[in-house]
Amino acid sequence: MKKITCNFFVVLYLLIGAISIVSCSKNEDFPVDKKEPAVQMTLNEQTKTATIKVSGLAAKTHLQLVYATARGQVLGEALVNADGTQQFEVDQLVGFEQNLKVVVKENETKTTLKELKVPAATQTLTQQQLVNMLTKHAWNSVVRTSRVLVANSDNKPYAMFVTVAQKTFKFEPNNKFIFTVTSPLNYTYENGSWTINNSVLNISTRIPIGPLEMKNLRVTKITDSELSLLVEISDGLFLISFEAQK
Repeated sequence: MKKITCNFFVVLYLLIGAISIVSCSKNEDFPVDKKEPAVQMTLNEQTKTATIKVSGLAAKTHLQLVYATARGQVLGEALVNADGTQQFEVDQLVGFEQNLKVVVKENETKTTLKELKVPAATQTLTQQQLVNMLTKHAWNSVVRTSRVLVANSDNKPYAMFVTVAQKTFKFEPNNKFIFTVTSPLNYTYENGSWTINNSVLNISTRIPIGPLEMKNLRVTKITDSELSLLVEISDGLFLISFEAQK
């Protein structure tokens, strides 16, 4: 009887040990200190840029940075790095606060991690300085860095006008505006006009599909060689990049 009792306790001890091993194995497979996704934004006043950092996600997670408005377009996208992080650099735009959201895209499903507001930049040049620099050169568009922020709701091909057509803007000192397209077709309209008030421009011209009004243009960047304009066309918003025609 004593031998049976001893054997019973040996078996019970081994059984408890096996259960403990399985329990430890499960705890290792499912750690309790799993990181939660986090999104942080920092501003650099000197460069007028915002850095948006994302952490706590699985490697190769597909991220998108999207304008958080009706018809808002994708500003940037990237896969999460092996360390679970990724970041986006966003230029601040003069006179325009950018409402953005960080989105996880999985197949056709999109989940918003966080919405952010990138403050508008302040125009540091006077209106006369802007006029002097705008009229100094003709400006050739750079389509690779031009983009759609908010798509127009009608069926007019303004996205193609901004991101495909190779064009030239020429601001004459007498408020005359000359518009030229060199690709994908050749077209020139010399009877346009432009105005500026409180450093905000309006352009009236004509493109191959008809009259075009570009409203509330803001100069987001201008140097002797580069120009960037934030432009409202219809109910869409576009950023058009240029280089000086030398």
